[in-house]
Amino acid sequence: MGEPHVSRNCAIHRLSPTFVRQCRAPGVYHDGGGLRFRVLPNGARIWVMRIVIAGWRRDISFGPLATTSLADARLKADDIRKAVAQGRDPVAERAAAKSLAVRRGPAPVIGDGRPTFADCWRTYWAVKEPQLSNGKHRDQWVMTMKTYALPHIGQRPVADVRPSEIIDMLNPIWHTKEETARRVLQRVNAVFMSAITRELREKANPCTGVARELGKRRRSQVHLAALPYAEVPSFLRSLRKRQGPLASRLAFEFLILTATRSSETRGASWEEIDFETQCWTIPAARMKARVEHTVPLSDRAIAILREAQVERRDSALCFPNVRGSPFSDMVFTKTLRDMGLGQRATAHGFRTAFKVWAAENGVRDEVSEAALAHADPNEVRAAYRRTDYLEERRGVMQAWANFVVAQELPAAHREPSPAELAPASSVRH
Repeated sequence: MGEPHVSRNCAIHRLSPTFVRQCRAPGVYHDGGGLRFRVLPNGARIWVMRIVIAGWRRDISFGPLATTSLADARLKADDIRKAVAQGRDPVAERAAAKSLAVRRGPAPVIGDGRPTFADCWRTYWAVKEPQLSNGKHRDQWVMTMKTYALPHIGQRPVADVRPSEIIDMLNPIWHTKEETARRVLQRVNAVFMSAITRELREKANPCTGVARELGKRRRSQVHLAALPYAEVPSFLRSLRKRQGPLASRLAFEFLILTATRSSETRGASWEEIDFETQCWTIPAARMKARVEHTVPLSDRAIAILREAQVERRDSALCFPNVRGSPFSDMVFTKTLRDMGLGQRATAHGFRTAFKVWAAENGVRDEVSEAALAHADPNEVRAAYRRTDYLEERRGVMQAWANFVVAQELPAAHREPSPAELAPASSVRH
């Protein structure tokens, strides 16, 4: 919603004290001569003087109604108009006065009732937080904002923040904590986009061009550590022999057998399991891509769930901790560290092991990608593909389970190879 145009020749003193005192509806109300009374969506009521100085349109805040009456605002507006008529720049004069008053650090932020970056962050987060299914990601959002953004620009009016301030904020970590800096920039950018959308900022997004200005350095791509798939069977044998909560060990093996993400396994609930069809349907709200995902369960995966039922602790979760709540996102990481594999493997890396195993055993790429719930980056191809390869994946997941448990069985009782068990349509010839 844009602001109505104000003519240079419009009458002044158009507002009444009663109207100003009683007005609560968000909007912009013109007193004339560039003086505007703004009621913001958050309820703040402020005075803003819009005027052209040296060819540039400037907005000058006179503060909130609580401290500046209509009469006071009109006097300040008259002073601004006179200064401009004399060829002076009142904005520059105010900035110079602040710099003289404060010799060290940034100029103090005057509480003029305008929404700050922190205000806009809280508004944005109220909408964004429910969209994040991963608790770890939610914590990272809050931590990065509190650590890097809010101390620097939190109390600055969101309408006034400049690109140079974003550069100063990120420069100390841009080349030393590259991934963190990139995420901070993305998240701060999202808050400014929200503020612009809500018409709380008229200037361009101050994050635009910051990454280009700070530059980049070449670095090799780092992948999450993953065990070679050939070592997964021996890993599972060691895992089953470990002491500790049975539920966490069952959950870890279930994660490997289903090639799912940590959060998906830790949050698995009994209502998502269909023993009759041997399927686990993960709702869209718990998936990274926000699309419901059905996992065909191998015989071993079903056996794990049956064993977990004995340990269910009256919880709706398949693998609850001793309090009946989901395990921490560190539970699998700690297990790997305790097994001496902290540098060689991650829980997410077992998805990589599955993918490599599938590729080397003739499973079609689109089938293994569907098993991993990866979205097709080709939007046109994805729009025409109306299948999730469920039946093909059923054979593939059983073959994967046979592989990772086969070495525990006597040679005479080992299952057929993956290529023999996988449906013909899922194997390249």
